[in-house]
Amino acid sequence: MTLTRNHIPLIKAIQNHKKTNPVSFHVPGHKNGLFFHNSLLEDFQEVLTYDVTELVGLDDLHAPSGAIRKAQEEAARFYGAKETFFLVGGSTVGNLAMVYGAFQRGDQVFVQRNSHKSVFHAVQIAGLHPILLTPEFDTISGHPIGISVAALSEAIRQYPDAKGVILTYPNYFGVSIDLQETISAAKQSDLLVLVDEAHAAHYCLGEPFPVSTLQQGADVVVQSAHKMLPALTMSSFLHLNDKRSDSLRHKIKEALSMFQSSSPSYLLMASLDGARAYAESMTKSEIATILAGVDALKKELSSIKQIKVVNWNDNYHCDPLKVTIKTTTNLTGFKLQDIFIENNLYPELADEKHVLLVFGLGNIKIPNGLLQSIQQTLNPYEVNEETRTPPFLNVRMGAQKLELHSDAIQKAEKKRVPFEKAVGLIAAEAIVPYPPGIPFVLPGERITEQTIEGILSLLDAGAVFQVEQELKDVLVVDVEDDNE
Repeated sequence: MTLTRNHIPLIKAIQNHKKTNPVSFHVPGHKNGLFFHNSLLEDFQEVLTYDVTELVGLDDLHAPSGAIRKAQEEAARFYGAKETFFLVGGSTVGNLAMVYGAFQRGDQVFVQRNSHKSVFHAVQIAGLHPILLTPEFDTISGHPIGISVAALSEAIRQYPDAKGVILTYPNYFGVSIDLQETISAAKQSDLLVLVDEAHAAHYCLGEPFPVSTLQQGADVVVQSAHKMLPALTMSSFLHLNDKRSDSLRHKIKEALSMFQSSSPSYLLMASLDGARAYAESMTKSEIATILAGVDALKKELSSIKQIKVVNWNDNYHCDPLKVTIKTTTNLTGFKLQDIFIENNLYPELADEKHVLLVFGLGNIKIPNGLLQSIQQTLNPYEVNEETRTPPFLNVRMGAQKLELHSDAIQKAEKKRVPFEKAVGLIAAEAIVPYPPGIPFVLPGERITEQTIEGILSLLDAGAVFQVEQELKDVLVVDVEDDNE
């Protein structure tokens, strides 16, 4: 049977509802777009009729039996999962639910150190004891690229009571080492394997895209459909492996009912139905055309001597829809990103030396003259062969426990201290550059000189941190009484 974009049960259900010309005496308050602010009405008019609620024939995300259930089943079939759940709060809510549902309070769990902040929030909410695993690092870019089987095996030897491992795959730049052996080692030790796979919802398309960890034996996988598929922001998936027990399914479903909105957006759910169908309908020829366009742009960018397109190690799993550019001048990646933005080209993120461009499952047209304008802006900058790249985050090798559990931090007295006085103290807050949203400092970690140097280096380069005030000090556990 030829697959088409029209295999869309939830979208069809909403469209059939629209055809009845319904009169709304239900929420939401815009009444199928009848009332809306004039500044938005013209642009939003058509889409508002999709912004409905749990009406007869439109099903209920928290107890699906009709169109939503069918749409989720189609997603599970496409992704090769035992069951797939629609998420309307991004991978954040998926990470919260899978961690909370998979473990019991007090469990020891291995956590990849460069995990997204939502993973650490989930660990905190679930009352777990995280054991941080240092990832492997790419020696050229300094980016973390995954947990090796050797690192996990050593951690299992040190902490045999651990119940699971939480991995990130791929990294934000679409790059990872092969995790098959790591996952196999975890399964052999009877560890639950949970994966934040936010940037890999399109890996189901097969070569030349990498293989999803769902196909490598992971038990629960969360994906942000909106990052790489044509879906609305916050639209995401949670997949359960077909080898997992009904008990785990029940606990995760229960957690989703706690963390997901009781009024889920039908706009987001419809976009998930459409995104899955869009991806499923793609032909190898269409994918090849898209990637040829990516390669053509990479070639054009490579002609600008002030930047370099990064060619990753052939042994890595690399997403061909992500292009990393390295500055070859004294410009930081943040300043290079500013130049792109000044020319109306908006990258995904920057770090001290790099800028990331994220492509999608379609062809993106670059306006004539845009790259030439960027080149002209960069021409005055002298090429600098200096290749030092600071580490992406505060590195502590091996498996490490936090100095203090989140429960103890919550009860402890705290104070703010300037950075220069924080070395040796225990952090009571996270310090998170965003993007990518990976904590540079975790609550409960002891602050080192390297930690402070890294923060100051990022600030000097132009990084943005998610803080309420200017970042010049840090909240720490007050230990003055212990020192007297």
